[in-house]
Amino acid sequence: MGRRGGELEAFAAFLGGLLVTGLLAGLLVGAGALARIEAGPLLTKAVAAVLTATWVLSTLALYLRMIARGRTRSGSRS
Repeated sequence: MGRRGGELEAFAAFLGGLLVTGLLAGLLVGAGALARIEAGPLLTKAVAAVLTATWVLSTLALYLRMIARGRTRSGSRS
């Protein structure tokens, strides 16, 4: 398969980043409900910042890992 550009890897990393962020959001909501913490404006902004950073970093890490794995596989076939 002779595709270039890594579009499939980028899309898979995007979905993986959303999955990780969604799981973390569920964990944070569950922990907040168990601890009976009321969400004020500062806590809401902090959680949004953590989730945004998690999404960006996990998407980047997954994409770079997929690209590196693809290069090692294509290099070993020749």
